[in-house]
Amino acid sequence: MPAEPKIIESVCMTTGGDEMETIPMPANAIVINNQNFANDTVDFTVTQNWILEEAGLAIEAGMDTCIIKSNVTFGDSEDVEGECIEGFAGVTVVVYMDEEFEADECDACNVDTLSEMGGDYKFCAYRVEIPCEPVSVECGEPSAAPSGSYFPSSAPSESPTDSTKPSASPTSSPSASPTATPTTSPSASPTATPTTSPSSSPTLTPTSSPTGFIEEIIPPTCPESVPILISNDGETMYPAPPITITFQNTTHVAFKVVNTFGNTVSSVFTEYHTGSFGETECLEEENVEENSQVEIEFIAQCMHNAKISVINIWMTDCSDLTPFLDQTDNAEIPECCHAGDQCRTVQYTFKLPCVDPCPEDAVSVTIPPTSPPINGGGEGVVRRNLAEKIKNKNNNKDGSTEEFESLTGHAEANDAEDHFCVVEDYPCGPTSDKVHVCHYSARDGYKTFCVPEPDSDALRFYPKDYCGPCVGGYASSKM
Repeated sequence: MPAEPKIIESVCMTTGGDEMETIPMPANAIVINNQNFANDTVDFTVTQNWILEEAGLAIEAGMDTCIIKSNVTFGDSEDVEGECIEGFAGVTVVVYMDEEFEADECDACNVDTLSEMGGDYKFCAYRVEIPCEPVSVECGEPSAAPSGSYFPSSAPSESPTDSTKPSASPTSSPSASPTATPTTSPSASPTATPTTSPSSSPTLTPTSSPTGFIEEIIPPTCPESVPILISNDGETMYPAPPITITFQNTTHVAFKVVNTFGNTVSSVFTEYHTGSFGETECLEEENVEENSQVEIEFIAQCMHNAKISVINIWMTDCSDLTPFLDQTDNAEIPECCHAGDQCRTVQYTFKLPCVDPCPEDAVSVTIPPTSPPINGGGEGVVRRNLAEKIKNKNNNKDGSTEEFESLTGHAEANDAEDHFCVVEDYPCGPTSDKVHVCHYSARDGYKTFCVPEPDSDALRFYPKDYCGPCVGGYASSKM
């Protein structure tokens, strides 16, 4: 029978942009019709069972697919095909409760973008992972006791029989106890297996050679975690994989994009998942020279059950003098990437494992020290050590510790030496005994806070947050 969809996360927001009480997904809102595990697809139906009035539906069943339906009456449905990755299909369903629903295709399925827009619509969003394999069903319980034969066997004898002669051959197993007296001569050859206990005295002469051998112990090697190509669009294949994984912690995977071609790539587009609702971002880097990497280090959100993340890479070649892509390389870049004029283009789709094959210690379960790209810029995006020049860039008034703790919770004082953000990097406060952090919320956007070091540990659970004052256009100081 089909397995039940697994709701990973859900949220509801008002028209004003505030979070409201989450409406549970109604029964039979998602019904699995067919699980084509051999074809890596799953067919399912989404039914508008939320409100009696008309609603808008946005359904994302892949990185570049967003089905948008307006004026959907109660009970109306939409058939969808999802792509399976590692046994699961990730799906985002957004239900708009407003009568006049006109969302842009690039934004309708992007919960994060809708939150930043300040709440143009009242909506509920659900992130669902649909199993691509049916579950087995037991046919029934086994019988309580074994069935008996029609004729019972005869009863065993009450005591062993006495034989008048010894057996013609040795018994197949040793006797239950040793013989009453020692044997009159040694055995003709050594025993096939060692005795269960040592002999009562040492041997009279040493053995002719040492027993056994010493086995050389070779420490196990750690396998390299590599991206896995799952599809490509275009004839030209890269000389070497353009992806290098730099961090894995089961919920996020960090990676770099490298130009492994022997020519300058006109543009490199990287599309990856940025949030737990399947939100995606597509960033462009122009004129990437050979054997150099894109300046941004990316952090992708992982699937909840499959522990992988899927990314897309497009590389374009607009050169007429020394082209390295073929004329048949005509992969299409999605509209949401804002590519502009189309050149020769190849697309590579990878799945990145989110589990470190050789985790060093428990520290590796924290979010990597890397911040999300800011305005798509290529500045060093290290969350814990942003460039020194931005330390004092934000002159706005900082948010208070109390406000930060009301958003993220209060951290008890402790003696840990490895807090997420440290005072030495971004000191703040009258006596410089606190640390600057940048926290993102759907209401205020990015906002700088001055908090004690232990409070900064909360940033481990907020992928968009980073150490230091907020930079760029996102900084906010609403009080």
